Amino acid sequence: MALARTADPPTSHAAANAIERSGIAAAHRARCLAAVRQSPGQTAAEIARVVGLERHAPSRRLPELRDAGLVVNGPIRICTVKGRRSLTWIPAQETQP
Repeated sequence: MALARTADPPTSHAAANAIERSGIAAAHRARCLAAVRQSPGQTAAEIARVVGLERHAPSRRLPELRDAGLVVNGPIRICTVKGRRSLTWIPAQETQP
């Protein structure tokens, strides 16, 4: 699920493949999803701080969770970590049968 952009160099594609094969990307997605579910409306930087990840990791994993239909973007607000306007993340609404 971890992806490099089409225009990225081969090293980026290799890194994305390696982090996915190692299970690290899946573990980071799980931590980010748990943080979103526990406290909806956080920014990626705030999630990084809460779950103890390097600040760029949630910025990579959250869009993957969005593509999987597990989270959606919430309102833009001032991030308490970066001090500037940032996207927030909220759990996707599950449909009822």
